[in-house]
Amino acid sequence: MYNTGINNFYDQYVNDGRSAEKRFSGHFDFLLWENLQKDVAACAKFQRKPFYKIALLEGEAVYHSGNKQITISGYTIVFTDPLIRFSFKTSDENFNGRYLVCSEPFLRGTSKISLNNWPVFKDRNIYTQSLSSEQYAELLRIFNEIQHEYKSDYIFKEELIRNRVFDVIHYTQKLNNSLSDFIPAQEESLENRFFKLIENAFFNISKEMPLEDKSPAYFAQLLLTSVDQLNKALKKLTGKTTQTIIHERIIEEANILLKHTNYSVKEIAWCLHFQETSHFQNFYKKQTGHTPLDFRNN
Repeated sequence: MYNTGINNFYDQYVNDGRSAEKRFSGHFDFLLWENLQKDVAACAKFQRKPFYKIALLEGEAVYHSGNKQITISGYTIVFTDPLIRFSFKTSDENFNGRYLVCSEPFLRGTSKISLNNWPVFKDRNIYTQSLSSEQYAELLRIFNEIQHEYKSDYIFKEELIRNRVFDVIHYTQKLNNSLSDFIPAQEESLENRFFKLIENAFFNISKEMPLEDKSPAYFAQLLLTSVDQLNKALKKLTGKTTQTIIHERIIEEANILLKHTNYSVKEIAWCLHFQETSHFQNFYKKQTGHTPLDFRNN
């Protein structure tokens, strides 16, 4: 599924017919805004992209993620990860951007770091940082070095590029004092593995690919743990039970399907593993206080 997602990305967005470096241990590519303009409308679709992306941008644009709208202008650096579902729009004719596109295996390399624990990739949020002209110039210098090495024949360029990507991450994190107290864990925690698992379970939900299961026991089994242990870990982090988090994620996905597809309520119920439409309608109203059609028609 992951490789298919990468291939679909190139078919849909990249207009020069090329593919990324094949010799690396994971996926990496360096793209320019001009590479992504084959179909600008595709950027505006509410979807997930199957990679980590770091964008160094110049100009005005808007990101949408969930119920959030993030407006950027001037010089900005933006971080997104594979768990974030978002859309992007710009009407700025002078908009410019450079993009580092990375898979998790590429970023991890041979280390055991948990990428979800890095502040710029944490909590399923789009991370943006406004830049001064001097800060933009410094990051642009690093991006240009990455682009130069990417085109080179240096046999150790993968490690060199990975180091420069982390230079970008560290430089950005140092710009925000509120991130300085954050200490990333060395190994991925149970709760982070759960959140990654649940996002993968909801990846590209459709009539042809409905949710396989939505019970806490199902996710606990996949994580080789018990529901009690999973509840304990999640409550410590979020104050919520596994069941509550799953229910919230179902409502989030239901709202996306209601607003961004023409699926009927019956079809959405099927997508989200409800055997009866009435069960889904009762669940939705209990969770939100209104019916699915009320939400769609507002």
